[in-house]
Amino acid sequence: MYNKICAPALALTLFTGAAQAATVGPFTFNDNAFADNASIATTLAGTRGPAVNPAGAADGNLSTASNLNDSFVEIFFTDNVLVNGPGFDIVIFVNSNNNVIRLSTGPDTNSPTRDTGVSFDFIDVSAEGNTSGFGIVGGRIDLSDLGFADGAEVTDGLFLSRGGVFTTVWDVAALNSRDVVTDPDPDPDPNVVPLPAGLPLLLGALGVLGVLRQRSE
Repeated sequence: MYNKICAPALALTLFTGAAQAATVGPFTFNDNAFADNASIATTLAGTRGPAVNPAGAADGNLSTASNLNDSFVEIFFTDNVLVNGPGFDIVIFVNSNNNVIRLSTGPDTNSPTRDTGVSFDFIDVSAEGNTSGFGIVGGRIDLSDLGFADGAEVTDGLFLSRGGVFTTVWDVAALNSRDVVTDPDPDPDPNVVPLPAGLPLLLGALGVLGVLRQRSE
């Protein structure tokens, strides 16, 4: 199921974790829509050093954050799958003080890249669902801008990197996603017809009866 960006006038619910549906500012997400893990993929030559607390960019908790510094941090989805659906597909929550974070398809400067500063929504520090303690920005990105085909599913292979002076990332979440628990196989092979659960037992019983009949003759 694809979720769209909801109007700011909708009632907001307090965001409590990655395992629950959440509304943060103008965004409402499916269950498990927040990324599940993040780790340093590579550290660039620079003076700021590697990322600090990279997992804070994908722990489903807007009260913890990651400072990217001069690093590429890869994000992972496990209990849900990020999908390139209609419109924007992913939101990256960052500080609003001129903070720009880049999302790319590889840990190098030649990979297709999209900045969070292109399309964003400001979320006031007092807004319900914003537990960061700061005014933050929800940077929206369409995976089509990174070269993904319509309907493509992504579990890893997306990288965050510093795009400005400030580098704080509060979390990453999918606007378009598929929950692998509730929807494990949305497109089964139409040519495969599953056998009824009791059919193997029935066939086995008939075979036994056939053997007994032959012995009785």
